[in-house]
Amino acid sequence: MNKRVLTLLLSCLLLWTVVAAPASAAAPDPNLSGVPGTWAPGATPSNLNPNYPVILFVQGLTANAGTWYKTNDMYQTAYNNGYQTAFVELYDSGGPSKNMWDNGKLLADKIAEISKAFPGKKLVIVAHSKGGVDSQTALVHYGAYPYVSNVITLGSPHHGSQLADLAYSDWAGWLAELIGYKSEGTYSMQTSYMNYFRSITDSHANVSKNKIYTFAGDGWHDSSLIYLAGGLYLSKYGSNDGVVTVNSAHNPKGTMVKIGPWDHKVVHNGTPIFPLIKPYLTAAAGLAAEPVSSGQSAARETKPVELVQPGSTLIRGGKHESTAVERFPVENDVRSITFDWIADQPADRLELIAPNGEKRTVDVKVEQDQELFKNGWHHTAVVAKPEQGEWTLQAQSKKPGAHLLTVQYDSALSDSLKLTTQDKQKFRVETDGSGLSSNKLNVRYNVSFIPEQGNPGKKQIQSLKKQAATGANNELDLTAAQEPGVYQTSVEVQGVTAQGVPFERSLLRSVYVDKQGGRH
Repeated sequence: MNKRVLTLLLSCLLLWTVVAAPASAAAPDPNLSGVPGTWAPGATPSNLNPNYPVILFVQGLTANAGTWYKTNDMYQTAYNNGYQTAFVELYDSGGPSKNMWDNGKLLADKIAEISKAFPGKKLVIVAHSKGGVDSQTALVHYGAYPYVSNVITLGSPHHGSQLADLAYSDWAGWLAELIGYKSEGTYSMQTSYMNYFRSITDSHANVSKNKIYTFAGDGWHDSSLIYLAGGLYLSKYGSNDGVVTVNSAHNPKGTMVKIGPWDHKVVHNGTPIFPLIKPYLTAAAGLAAEPVSSGQSAARETKPVELVQPGSTLIRGGKHESTAVERFPVENDVRSITFDWIADQPADRLELIAPNGEKRTVDVKVEQDQELFKNGWHHTAVVAKPEQGEWTLQAQSKKPGAHLLTVQYDSALSDSLKLTTQDKQKFRVETDGSGLSSNKLNVRYNVSFIPEQGNPGKKQIQSLKKQAATGANNELDLTAAQEPGVYQTSVEVQGVTAQGVPFERSLLRSVYVDKQGGRH
């Protein structure tokens, strides 16, 4: 009897091996070479489930189709699970990043074409980062919704990214020219422009034709340097994955399914994510599944528009010769400072000099950015319990270049200083009264007007003077700014604490004026 049982078990094991082995074999890469407008199907798995939809993978900003299979097992995992797949190259694949309108139109055309290659099957879109915005544009504004059932977005900036605002700030201009990170795609990810996009998308007749399920990450803390730097900057806006906040990853017409401990790269990797998105790949399962969250309430973080911006950052930037020097004050009772020096080249030497003239030894981590500041080099370090006074950061490099410095202060003062607006026409720097007085602040505003990219005959960035009037009580009046485009306001604040120690902070806010005069 035992022998018969053993034989039966061995037979089942052999049968399982024969059936399962082909599904776990390496899936051949799609034959794509980064040419915009091309697409390719993935390999058909031997364990293909005929009832499954076809997964169309859509990449994000500055990425290409290879993001799903070259350094990611998402394609392999979908293949192992019996899904047919398809991959498409958008404009970002072969040149500068394009906005959601150009990518959306191209994607809509390709969706119709891809659908014909899989007769009788619906497509399900799985999109990473800006690819989620491009996908919704294709479905809603360019009418591709009949070919698609569900849309799953992974770390998508449905309300933009404050890092895009920083990229277009007054401080980042020189660096932008050298490494070329400004593009139509980055422009469209500014929070004010995405407020405009939401206003014309969420009210569109096609907006509810497809089910949308969103996933967000909040795991920048234990990530690579570029996500650590971005995550720290974004932390004043809430939980984030190092590029996109949890708030922004929520689509107003979608369901936030899960907030997990992922950075912006891991949030679209196959091993951790595919088992979570699988229930939402079919329309029936997606409707029946219950959204979950990871340590947070997905419903709690759903309003991304910051009418109040806290003051925890100091920003500097400019052109430099082979030696670059930036000085910044540290007020009393600062728990820590974290600086991120972004340059067009890695520094040969970076020195941090304390107020007493002593050179401090700090652990500076260096990494090249592949996201919104693509091709820039991050140099990041943390100083715990820094003494008050003027600090100096000095960088040596092989040749002239440009830099952008952000200093993040962990202090009580950071929570009491804010930039507020009520109507997106007037802005005001305020304090909460805890040792600071608004009328003792020295506030300087610089407003740059950025017309939409690709608009011939328009200077890319114009510094405004007549249209930006500074009034009493640290208030900026942008009522006269009526020309369509983004008005990026860089604010420098100086003051003294209750103990009489100088401090400085930088604040940033953008407003998009549409062609009808609406403000977003």
